[in-house]
Amino acid sequence: MTAPAIETELKFRLGPGAVVRLSGHPALQGEQRTDHLRSVYFDTPDGLLRAAGFGLRVRATGDGFVQTLKRQTAPGQTARDEWEAPVASEALDLAALKATPAHRLLKGRRRDLSPRFATTVVRRVHMVRLDGALIEVAFDAGDLSVGERREPIYELELELKAGEPSALFALARRLARDLAIVPVFESKAERGWRLADGASRKPRLPSPAPLTPEMTAAPAFRLLAMACLAQVSANAELLRVVRRPEAVHQLRVGLRRLRAVVAVFQPLLAEADRERIETELKWLARETDAARDLDVFIRDVFHPTVLDAPSPDLVPLGRRLLAARGQAYDRALAAIGSSRYGLLMLETTAWIETAALPDEPVERFARTALDRLHRQVERRGRDLAGQDADSRHHLRIRAKRLRYAAEFFSDLFPARRRRAGYLKALERMQDTLGALNDLAVARDRIPGEAHLDDPAVAFAAGRVVGRRERAEAALLADAVKATRRFHDAAPFWNRHRKRQKRS
Repeated sequence: MTAPAIETELKFRLGPGAVVRLSGHPALQGEQRTDHLRSVYFDTPDGLLRAAGFGLRVRATGDGFVQTLKRQTAPGQTARDEWEAPVASEALDLAALKATPAHRLLKGRRRDLSPRFATTVVRRVHMVRLDGALIEVAFDAGDLSVGERREPIYELELELKAGEPSALFALARRLARDLAIVPVFESKAERGWRLADGASRKPRLPSPAPLTPEMTAAPAFRLLAMACLAQVSANAELLRVVRRPEAVHQLRVGLRRLRAVVAVFQPLLAEADRERIETELKWLARETDAARDLDVFIRDVFHPTVLDAPSPDLVPLGRRLLAARGQAYDRALAAIGSSRYGLLMLETTAWIETAALPDEPVERFARTALDRLHRQVERRGRDLAGQDADSRHHLRIRAKRLRYAAEFFSDLFPARRRRAGYLKALERMQDTLGALNDLAVARDRIPGEAHLDDPAVAFAAGRVVGRRERAEAALLADAVKATRRFHDAAPFWNRHRKRQKRS
């Protein structure tokens, strides 16, 4: 098998007017070539290659046909393995796959490969030399097609042909200062599969970023952080098309998971750079707070009240809640559409990809990190019944961070049964604390976020929240019970450490 080439690439969505300004940008002067490209992507009907992180295409260019296999082990990676071979036509050449890892993966299934979707683009290409590096700058305009279904392609790609990745980000920053470009992390193959599956408007859930014991902390950090950033990006792009509560929720899940990665690896990260990135991630979270709070309140508090105890005085409150939610979504979309968001995505990507971390084995680091986080949750979980809402909220944040960390590192430890029990106990604890937090948000934040200035509307809101408050004692009892079960759960990352059951 031949060794793969490594493709390092940044991809950007282009904003209004960016194409004209792109062609005249001082960094992109000089000779330009234009290519007309058609690419056909192949896989088995059940997506065997896709499931293994591969994309297989045959591209028609003015110079002939090239068959390419790309491998991406986790979402958001800027570096991918790539195997290329010239072929005779747009049809798949099975012999050319023999020198790639797909050959063994497809054993007995090679004849099942067939076209799944295609892209047709006009590509304008500049070659840029910067800081000793050679970078291909390509603007693609065209469409992606699955039968009669189509989706436009309108993007900029910066591919490092030679030199250091820092030059790639330096050029991206120069362009971002003057142009409306926003980093995105979804490949054309991923977009094609979503279109083929009818999933173009489905929110993006967390994707696995598998770690191995042979890894050191640096590649583990990059793999985990970029997978989380890709989830943020995908749901932000979806929100630009359709206002869906689950898209807001999954964007925020991506943000929380990314902030958890940063917190877990904090002992290894330079403080100034970390704080700069964390400030921007917190900003984006704040800009989406009200949209998520109102979604949850309408779904979990207002709608059940309307169904159980309908009343005419709830109608003005419902109108006010819907209007406030519309304004909250406007705020979230304004943030996503701002230059600050574009720079956040670019600078966070650059920081993740270039951060210097020590060569510590990730398995050893994971044990230490999980021990630290576990002790924090244990300590904060004592005497839960006597804590106020703010203390329970901070416990919930710590429990969520521990859960994410346990999920991040779970592949490193083989104790599957103990791991499942631990995660189940932690998830139950987090859910019960979340229910208490939702009640606190409904009581303390919804009146301000929904602008309930009218006394009659505010009174109706108080009645709705009051119905929910009657369940507070039961919610707290559930949380206390779940916290005790967590204390009894054995940490799965320590082979010899066991819990003593409470008497």
